[in-house]
Amino acid sequence: MCFMNTNVAAIDLPSSAKLVASDQSDTKNISLALSSWDRERGISRLNITGKTVTNVYQIDGTSLTLDQMFKPIIDDLENRKFSVELYCNTQVCGGFNFRKNLEIFKPPFMLINVANYSVVTAKKDNTAVSLIASKLGTTIYLQVVSIGINENDLIQPDIKSETNSFSFTLINEGAIVLDDLIYRSGSSTLGDGPFNSLLELARFLKSTPTASIILVGHSDSTGELSQNIELSKNRAQAVADRLINSHSIDQSRISAEGIGFLSPKTNNSTEISRKKNRRVEAVLILP
Repeated sequence: MCFMNTNVAAIDLPSSAKLVASDQSDTKNISLALSSWDRERGISRLNITGKTVTNVYQIDGTSLTLDQMFKPIIDDLENRKFSVELYCNTQVCGGFNFRKNLEIFKPPFMLINVANYSVVTAKKDNTAVSLIASKLGTTIYLQVVSIGINENDLIQPDIKSETNSFSFTLINEGAIVLDDLIYRSGSSTLGDGPFNSLLELARFLKSTPTASIILVGHSDSTGELSQNIELSKNRAQAVADRLINSHSIDQSRISAEGIGFLSPKTNNSTEISRKKNRRVEAVLILP
């Protein structure tokens, strides 16, 4: 949901940047940091009021450092006559004392690694831009707040929202069905794959090291409940074993449960509906 703006042209983000959250307010007063934290003076601030747009991006699987990501962005801001009032990294900013004063979008969309974050504040006339980035593992989390800039933020319009992506669904809904799994008939033996849902789930877990999952197996209503609970748990465990053994996910981050036919997605009156009920879901757990 990006739009062109009339005051500032687009900032170039890495091509792998994904828009994962967005919010806007017609009029809002924002207090932006203008200095690093000082034991005696605290943090100098700029108060600015205007239409505010907050966009959060995730850049997965990147070798970029925060400095490398920010350099072209800062160059572009300066070329467009923005004055960069603050650009600091972790300890220069003030470490935890600076971090605790940052206003960030709700987790898990925006996460801050207190050992690796950077902050940029830039202003131009009655407008301002705040950028906060942090890197955890191979994922960069970037929050861009624009205040008083017509129409929307500074991000190039060809960055697409990933509202239909695997990770967005898992984060936004808290669970996702692994809908491409194949088992041998009547058994818990998982097919050879590869299964795209497992590739996506493994990628998400590697890029979100604080997350863990519970794999929940479900069955249709054919047969005894106790047998279906056992079968559904074994199928969920087969998925856990595949993630651990083939995708190098730590077993402490995965558990498996089975509830048989106690939580159907639909009725069990036809083979099509029974097939929908036979599934394994990944339930997201965050600290």
